[in-house]
Amino acid sequence: MSLIGVAQIDITPAEAVWLVGYGDRDHKSEGVYQALRAGAVAITDGGEEVVIIAADLIGYDLAYAANAKAHIADATGLLPRQIVLTATHTHCAPFFYPWIMPGAVEAGYAAFLRDKLLEVVLRARADQVAGSISFARTTSDFGVNRRLPDGKGGILFAPNPDGPMDRDLDTLFFVDRRGRALGSLSVFGCHPTSLGGYLIGGDYPGYFCRAIEEQTGAPALFSTGCAGNIRPWYGRKEGIFPRPSFEQLAAAGQKLAATALASQTDAMPVDATHLQIANTFHCLPYVELPTRSALQETLKDPNPRHSDWAAAMLAITQHGKLATSSPHEIQMVQFNPDLRMVFLGGEVLSEIGLHIKEALQPGLTSTIAYANGLIAYVPGEETYPLGGYEVDGSYRYFLRPAPFKATIEELIVEQTKELVATLNG
Repeated sequence: MSLIGVAQIDITPAEAVWLVGYGDRDHKSEGVYQALRAGAVAITDGGEEVVIIAADLIGYDLAYAANAKAHIADATGLLPRQIVLTATHTHCAPFFYPWIMPGAVEAGYAAFLRDKLLEVVLRARADQVAGSISFARTTSDFGVNRRLPDGKGGILFAPNPDGPMDRDLDTLFFVDRRGRALGSLSVFGCHPTSLGGYLIGGDYPGYFCRAIEEQTGAPALFSTGCAGNIRPWYGRKEGIFPRPSFEQLAAAGQKLAATALASQTDAMPVDATHLQIANTFHCLPYVELPTRSALQETLKDPNPRHSDWAAAMLAITQHGKLATSSPHEIQMVQFNPDLRMVFLGGEVLSEIGLHIKEALQPGLTSTIAYANGLIAYVPGEETYPLGGYEVDGSYRYFLRPAPFKATIEELIVEQTKELVATLNG
């Protein structure tokens, strides 16, 4: 049997904060519709240990992730490679690391969060008991591709039911030796962008987790899959993404939870006696970088997000050259050669997650995005001809000097395959 511990902690800010995820907010939060939480599952088996953290946050940048992992490693003796940081990617959580967004970084919350992440890891490890793991995969019709071809060579931000989407809903169920629930970790690839505004909350994953907990009596964790081009579609009205009521939002989370719970009936036992972890950093290259004169011209752009980005890039050029690529982390937790989890940095589009799953067959693979370093949108190659927000319209928000090249999908898939070969060689 494995040693398993699951813990959960509140990470809701105690005061009003700037929120992150939308470029049109002009003041701090006005309240809380749902408490934010972080959870951790600590698994020890086969001489290896991994801690997977899932939190109601938009994500972490590379610097924050490295610092948080080092903080946890220093206190626990774990290596940073044994620590996985994931997020639900709710857009109603604090602004705690640099973005090109309205408002300012909440440095106090960043420090508070770092300590809370350590605390929940310490609790999970302290609560480890002998137990077992099972894995269930089902599917859900929640969510839709948000890239609709306009017929003129471009993209509309609108529901595209015919667009690609990974509909797998995966759940790891953890129980003690008596079969009592210790907790669960679910993965599904849909943007938590149901709500905007100024209230703090966890979106549909928050309601999902609470519904699971109501039935099992144990902490439920949620990590968002490859959902860069996927969002909720309430009412399924053609051409629009209406905002749901809180009742509709809760119902959506509860329905998804019911689907996950029903899958436990057919869950397969997981042999984790060969638990292995691997990670790698590689470079995702940018297209042609902006010139200094182009950046100076962009300073005049009436869009403050564009002018702020240009100022940030020009500040770098005062001391040297802009980077030609971005570091990207791939982290893998392999329970055995038949089941693995692949954690990817960035807002990875659904096509890449599907490509990885296909490339790693016949084993089962869960693909999780928004992990460790939320570097930018990471588009699939097939999205490039039509361009659009994910391909060439969003990079400035993430402080990237340019969009990525279309070759990045193949780079990521090949690096992931190499990691598997390293573990199974």
